[in-house]
Amino acid sequence: MLPKPVRMLLAPVLAAIAVLVTAPSVRACDIPAAVQTIDPPGYYDDASGYAEAVKPMRNFVSRLNTAAGKGDWSCALTLLDSWAQSDALMGHISGYQGYYERSWAGTDFAMVILHMPRGFRDENRARFAAIDPWLERIAIATRDAEAINHLHNNLVYWAGLNLIAIGTVTGNSSLFDSGLLRIREGIRDIEPDGALAREVKRGNRALHYHTFALIPLVFAAELARSRNIDLYRENDGAIGRLANLVIEAVDDPQSFTTITPIKQDLFPWTFRDELCWVEPYYARFRDSRLPALIAPRRPFDEWRLGGNVTAFWGAPLP
Repeated sequence: MLPKPVRMLLAPVLAAIAVLVTAPSVRACDIPAAVQTIDPPGYYDDASGYAEAVKPMRNFVSRLNTAAGKGDWSCALTLLDSWAQSDALMGHISGYQGYYERSWAGTDFAMVILHMPRGFRDENRARFAAIDPWLERIAIATRDAEAINHLHNNLVYWAGLNLIAIGTVTGNSSLFDSGLLRIREGIRDIEPDGALAREVKRGNRALHYHTFALIPLVFAAELARSRNIDLYRENDGAIGRLANLVIEAVDDPQSFTTITPIKQDLFPWTFRDELCWVEPYYARFRDSRLPALIAPRRPFDEWRLGGNVTAFWGAPLP
């Protein structure tokens, strides 16, 4: 046994070690069990059943995005590697909602990787040997999903962002180009007044879906710039027209009556985190109307886009 004076000197050190060993930080990268199949009921068909079914996948996404937000790239990579090794989310889908969920999740995974410092990605290139093919399988399943493709609405645009983001991460030009076709469909859908005819048909949710449709178009436009493609210019600046429609509606919801006379019902998140597109849009165009819209809402957090959008895309406000 050590002499008592030595034990007394070592006691604080041993206590500190004990705290470190049991601290939550060492458990911060606990990896949720892989979800093999994401196949919830439709959101509008069974809201409570939907919420329960997507919980395990959303829990994983939350841990991944939290790690990214903290800059804990080692944990983020470990989470992705684990699910890639299990070929997560690639099981059979019997309904339709699962195709949307898998597409959104794959977009999030790719966005997290795009936020990783280039040096970290280069140092860990070997670990992407499992992750990249898994992401490509998710993207191919999204590309080929008739449950999405026949809709020709905002979900097709989200599928386009999925393909562009994953194509960018993996260097797969075929996936990128398939995504570009879907995003350009969305850009062509924007009418001279900024409206989207298919989203107008959503009745009292039309404004919500205009906002939701704008998200993938803006983020795809940002990613496309890496290939010297300026989607903001296409269809006579159509993305800007849709953005203007939404900005005006945020400032004055009555302005949307020029698009439809139906009273609009918004989800609590419609004019909150689903306005996340304003971060890259303001950084790009410095629209003077946006700081007043952005400031009280920061930080914007969107689970489909890597979490804290403000941290990765935001620009200083005046």
